[in-house]
Amino acid sequence: MAVKFAQHDLSLLGISHQLPNANINNEALLNALSQKCGRLTARKAKTIAKRLGIEGRHLVRDLSTPTSSTSPSSIELSQQVLTQTLVNANLDIEALDYLLSHTCTPHTQVPPNAAWLADAMAFHGPYLELRQACTGFANGLQIASAFCAVNQQPVSIVGVETGSVYFDMDNDFIDTEQLVNYVQMGDGAAAVVLGPQDEQAAKISDIYLGQIGHQKPPGFYLDGGANDVGTKQMARFHHNTQAVREQGSQLFELGWQALQSRGYQLDDFTYILPHQANGHIDVLMAKALGISPERVINDAKHLGNLGSAAIWVSLSRLIHSGRLKAGDKVAVLGAEATKYLYGGFVYHHV
Repeated sequence: MAVKFAQHDLSLLGISHQLPNANINNEALLNALSQKCGRLTARKAKTIAKRLGIEGRHLVRDLSTPTSSTSPSSIELSQQVLTQTLVNANLDIEALDYLLSHTCTPHTQVPPNAAWLADAMAFHGPYLELRQACTGFANGLQIASAFCAVNQQPVSIVGVETGSVYFDMDNDFIDTEQLVNYVQMGDGAAAVVLGPQDEQAAKISDIYLGQIGHQKPPGFYLDGGANDVGTKQMARFHHNTQAVREQGSQLFELGWQALQSRGYQLDDFTYILPHQANGHIDVLMAKALGISPERVINDAKHLGNLGSAAIWVSLSRLIHSGRLKAGDKVAVLGAEATKYLYGGFVYHHV
């Protein structure tokens, strides 16, 4: 269970987020389901939503039809958010040494989102994409840490999810796993521009990543790969909710232990930012750590679980909220249930 720390800190030069369309509350979400699949299915979904504590989300799909294309697409969302982030960083796209992205709901399997985004942004440099869910940000930071230290140039990371289209409002498609996906997940994107360490800039330090997934079945996965195409069925997310309940809290514990190993204590942090798995995350995390729920960021209640985009969206919202003062630190505790990864960092505000 060794944890990997990146050797070099990073400067955060810019960050922004983008949420598609208007927020959809549970009433609207469940009414759409009831019209297509009946009141019994909608009642089951309502029970799951209450248990998860999710009350709203932004979606790229059209709820008036059983299946839907993305609008906006993941590339359009990514272009919007990266454009704004470059403005925040006062940089042009040509200044980037590398374009990194991460998602588990890509625009196409190949080329990757990063390629489509490079086209949209007229970026002629190299790009790389990680096919990863909720800790894609942590792997992206491991790569960015090395690139920035060696090349002394800024890089960008874009995280995006548009997973709402992986749901068919048809009772032949729907089971409990699919209802979890329907009510829990949201869509969105966020981007950061990072540079080599600069004492005058906001800092990302203590970047860590670990995993405990050896020989464990996935807690969460998306089919539709070469192993599944022979079934000729729509790709779908699978949730092993029991396994996630058994393993999920350990991922947060291991993340906190990783930061403790670097000498940090709870009093060092103004806020704790965990992966936004459900709408009760502030109460659950506060109870586990023995702190006030007000110190734990909870965006999942109103945005749902944004998967690969979740940590960046919540950090962007926190930074732009004006709640942080110079010198404040935020402990980021990412967790991913696919094969049980944990990753995070410490954010230092200026």
